Formats: sequence, structure tokens, C-alpha cells
Amino acid sequence: MKKQIKGTIIRLCCVALCLILMLPILASCDTSSVYKLGPYKIEKDEYAYLMGMYKKKLLVSIGLDEKYLNSPVNATSSTTYGQYIENKYREEFEQSIYSLLYAQALFDEYDLELSSSQKANIQATASAIIFEFGGGSNGKFNDIAKPFGFSDDTLYSVYEKQAKESAVIKHLLGDDYGKVTNEDKEDYYKENYLHFQVIVVNTLYRKMETSQGETVFLNLNEDERAAALKLEKEVTEFLCNNNSEYNYQLLPKYVGKDIKDITYEDIWNCDKINDDSVYPQGYYMLKPTPDQMLTVNTLSQAMLTKEGDVSPVSAKRYFEGNGEIKTGDGKEIVKPGDYFEYGTAYIKRLKIDDGAWTKQENEQFFKDSNFTVGAAQHALMGALERYSDTCGYTLMISSDLSARYSFISLPANEIDYYYLYSKAE
Repeated sequence: MKKQIKGTIIRLCCVALCLILMLPILASCDTSSVYKLGPYKIEKDEYAYLMGMYKKKLLVSIGLDEKYLNSPVNATSSTTYGQYIENKYREEFEQSIYSLLYAQALFDEYDLELSSSQKANIQATASAIIFEFGGGSNGKFNDIAKPFGFSDDTLYSVYEKQAKESAVIKHLLGDDYGKVTNEDKEDYYKENYLHFQVIVVNTLYRKMETSQGETVFLNLNEDERAAALKLEKEVTEFLCNNNSEYNYQLLPKYVGKDIKDITYEDIWNCDKINDDSVYPQGYYMLKPTPDQMLTVNTLSQAMLTKEGDVSPVSAKRYFEGNGEIKTGDGKEIVKPGDYFEYGTAYIKRLKIDDGAWTKQENEQFFKDSNFTVGAAQHALMGALERYSDTCGYTLMISSDLSARYSFISLPANEIDYYYLYSKAE
């Protein structure tokens, strides 16, 4: 049960945005329900519980203490940390609530049932939490839970809803997503991935190994840097006039120097791929999020580049090595953890080719980006869309109740978070 509860929000946090757009939404007159879908509801105490838990998970994941929520995000900003997480994560939270709500309807639609052991587990988990935090007294527990907006009864109702949601996921997607079809995977791949090549000209540093086998990063000397800057200029001029000739294998003969196709952390963070990895057929990456599009990096530039065109962008990375590197202007020393510019990346946007996710040479890109999980979310979204078209229910929302709660005003749920999650982490 604990692992089911933990996994549900993670799996479904991106699923239900389509529901907001597709269904008629009316104000709800029910003073206790934040959301209603026919006979199915998310009550205000359940909503508060789930938001408090979501907030706690969020604060833990980003390493932020609640006492800092009223502090500005930086010295020049008027935005507080509380406002930042409210703006950034509120929609994601609401999407998880929509998914939970629709799962209740689908549970009945598919004639599913919770087993006696699942029901017993729900009871046992809720009772254990009430005993641990209330000393066996429901009254004492409710006194503790009241500031968080819920009570002992909330635990039973929320855990039951989450168990039903897990049952719907298993019914639709199977164990380990075994029911996700190749068609689902292909649709997900074509809708959500970019395909592009990257050629990098490094004008700042070189790597060497010491006699002890330690990798050391050092600045290029004056002659090496001059040659690298000349090469950078040649590549830029060549690609501006010969877009169609951009090719990992062919480019060196035009500019007179071997060039490696290099990965770096602003698009990829994986121990299995290092600086010397070469991908002449290009990268397959998930399309950038809106937040990533605000930063000019390789991924966002690839998204903005038309298929077949080439765009340059500053090549940047974190310094995680040994040795000493100075910035390009020579004024600052790059320290471990610093993000620094080291040259130019030339990005060519390629077409999305059929079935790339099935090919062994691309396995790493899709395996390490949780491709199967993403395809499962995509398949589940399709099921929700189809259900919403035929269910005949109108989604009702109490804007007054939903506005009453926020990541700023509602305290993070400290009560049962560690009981449910710390042992399962």
C-alpha cells in the first residue's frame, strides 16, 4: 500500500490537463466538495490532505524548509519562494487531483473491486497512523490534524481512492506497463521527442589523465586557444553557407580538424554518457518544458530550430573535475559546481524517424528518460479522453473552496509523510 500511494502521484501528475480543456466546467454548489464528477467527489478535507502531502514531497525534493517560504528567491526578486512554488507547481497538483477523481469513475466503469487484503491494508495503515500520532485517541489525532485541514476519516477515504486509482492503472496498463502497446509507444515518441545532432567546438579546456589515472581539466594554452577560436570561426562560416552539408563525418574535411559530437549537462544528465561519447546519428530527447524554454540552451534551441536547419548556441557545462580552469576572458577561476561557457554547439534539427525507440543504438536515450513510463502516461491519457467523451458527467468545481487552499497558506503535511514515504524511499 505504501509503495502504491507513493507511485500514484508520480505516475499521474502529468495526465489530466486534457480534461480541463475538453470538459465543460461549472461552479459547484456543494459546500463540502472541491470537485464533483456526477456521484464522484473530492471533498475539501481530502483536497487539503493531498495538497499538504504534495507540498511536503515538493519541499523535500527541492531541499527547501517551510520557514523560508516568505523569503525572496534571490536578492533582486520580489517573488517569494512560496509564490514561486505556487506558480510553478499548482497546475501540476490540480492535474493529479483530476486524475484521482476520474479514476474513481473508471474504477466503477470497469467493474473493478478492491480485494479484502487491500481493504484491510487501508484500514491498518490509517489506524497505525492515528495510533502513532494520536496515541490511539482519534480526538487527539484530530487536534493535531486540524491545522492541516483534515481528520482521521480523511485518511481512510484518501487511501481508498488511491487504491482504486492504482487498480485502474493496473487494469489499463498491466503489471510493469505490460499492456502498453507499440502503437501507444510510437504515438508518445512522435509527440514528445526531438531528434537533433550536435557538433561542439571546445575553445576553452582540454582533458588529460595523470599517472595515477585521475582526469584533470586544464585551460588550452595560447596557441591551442587561438587554433580553437579559428576553428570556431571556420565552422560558423561554413555552416552559415552550407546548411545541407552539416554532417558529423563530413564536416572535418571542410574545416581541417576532427570534431567530436559531445554531450553535456544542460541537455543530458546521465553517468553512462560521458564527454567523449559520439552520436553521429543524433540525440533523441524529450521536448523541453516551458521552464526549460526560458533558458537558452541546446534543448530549447533544438526546439526552436526548423527541421533541416542549423543553429549555434553557447556550449555550457558544470565543472566537476580536477585542475583549474579560468573563464574565457581569463578573469575568473571556475570552481567545482560552477556553470561555465566553453565554446559553441551547432545544432541541426532532424526529422523524427519511425520506430527510433526500438533500435539498439538508441536504447540509452529512451531507457534513461523513462520512456516506458511516459508512454504509459500517454496511454492512460488516451483512456481518460475516451471516457470523458462518453461518460455524460459535467465536471463541477468549487472555485471558492479551491481558492481557499494554496501552497502558501496550507502547511506542509508533517504528520504522516515520513510514516508513508521515509520507509519506502
